[in-house]
Amino acid sequence: MKLISGLKHRNLLPLLAYYYSKDEKLLLYKFTPNGNLFNCIHGNIFSSFLENDFCIGGRGDNRIPFKWSSRLSVAHGVAKAMEFLHQNTKAPQTVIPHGNLKSSNILLDENDVALVSDYGLTSLIAFPVAAQRMISYKSPEYQNRRKITKESDVWSYGCLLLELLTGQVFTYTAPQGSSDGVDICSWAYRAVREEWTCEIFDTEILTQRNAGQGMVRLLQLALKCCDKAPEKWPEMAEVAREVEDIKLNDGNDDFSFELSVSTDVSTSAV
Repeated sequence: MKLISGLKHRNLLPLLAYYYSKDEKLLLYKFTPNGNLFNCIHGNIFSSFLENDFCIGGRGDNRIPFKWSSRLSVAHGVAKAMEFLHQNTKAPQTVIPHGNLKSSNILLDENDVALVSDYGLTSLIAFPVAAQRMISYKSPEYQNRRKITKESDVWSYGCLLLELLTGQVFTYTAPQGSSDGVDICSWAYRAVREEWTCEIFDTEILTQRNAGQGMVRLLQLALKCCDKAPEKWPEMAEVAREVEDIKLNDGNDDFSFELSVSTDVSTSAV
């Protein structure tokens, strides 16, 4: 717990205190008033399954649109937080970098800054519970090696990017009790292979002016992180640099979405 509490970064949710007893174990974090990323993307369409439906309303008339610039800012903040975790958690004397990166574990503060929560908890949770609840246990890396690693976090981050870009609910992160959700990785690769890539993107961001180039680059990065061959996954530092470059150059280039969207996305994992 001291190791976890010692991890300080602008995009990590601060751990303030913990309580440990035979009957109860609690973690106390800073309060975040603007809810979680899952609800910002999907609204309250799963409100009957969520204990805390913080954010913004459903996918309907009362929902505040989740703009491309906000999604890109979240992608950048999460990438920087994950890069920090990977640089500052070194085996064997410390904890797994994250292990459960998903949209419901990304919280937004009063300034809509993305804060990554639930990092490092894999080491504290019983294996049967972790295997059932935590997304990294669904990764190709875990399926191949039966081990949670930094590479598992990279795959999880790629899945998070696909959720941000598509507005689709990922099978592994849908609220428990819900039958909704798609295997976003397979679905996105199939879309690229069959050359209907334009249908991947959430219609809420698809029509935004000057967003095309950034969306395509972020899609390419997401697919690289979700390649079926773990040895092809980039390191988190490389991912963070790419997202930062996308953010810095977003909207600067003229771009024809119809002509360019499917030209450079690799389908090597299909």
